Amino acid sequence: MKHAPSFIFLALLSGCSVRTFAPTAGALVGGGLGSLAGPIGGGLGAAGGAALGQVAKGEGDVVEAKKELKALTQGDVGKLIAMQAEKNKSGFDTVVDGIYRVLWLLGIGMALWFVIPWVWAKHHVKKTVEKHINGNSK
Repeated sequence: MKHAPSFIFLALLSGCSVRTFAPTAGALVGGGLGSLAGPIGGGLGAAGGAALGQVAKGEGDVVEAKKELKALTQGDVGKLIAMQAEKNKSGFDTVVDGIYRVLWLLGIGMALWFVIPWVWAKHHVKKTVEKHINGNSK
């Protein structure tokens, strides 16, 4: 289990969604909780958890189908094309989109890194100058 965080990171970069792992995660949690009641409880808990994971996995498909149906009934061709293009994204496109998101976050972080100290220093110097002008220098 030493490399679990790296596997999770690689799964996220490869474009896998959380829904993909829902049945496995459900079986893991259900089996762990069921094992408190013994081996039979562990097996039943794992089966129940896997079933709940399958339901959670299918729930996203229902939401997508509802969006497609709404776009079809409203005659929104542009939205239908955008939804189909999103479905046909390759793994490489998903990774590139993830890299762009990371770069945007880094850019925002870098801007804050430079702006916050500048604002604080400006405020601090202004306060210090006012303190010396008023004769309260120590």
